[in-house]
Amino acid sequence: MEHQSFTITVNNTEYSVKLHCLNPKLYDVTHKTAYHRIGKTDAGAWVYVETPAAEQHMPLQEIGNAIDEYTGDVRPGQDN
Repeated sequence: MEHQSFTITVNNTEYSVKLHCLNPKLYDVTHKTAYHRIGKTDAGAWVYVETPAAEQHMPLQEIGNAIDEYTGDVRPGQDN
């Protein structure tokens, strides 16, 4: 799966996701013309790292949770 694109669906919207780097683990998320680079804090919250060409707001936590579910990267005690 490493560095291969995959698709997630959140709120009936498809997003293309690609792992950008492993350390820190960052993902590139695109939908139509919107692009965001997101990462996860040590506390488990997803944050925008870069939004170069995006005017749209994405449901960040829901997208992050879907990425965690897809990759199996769920920490013990983390609610998804």
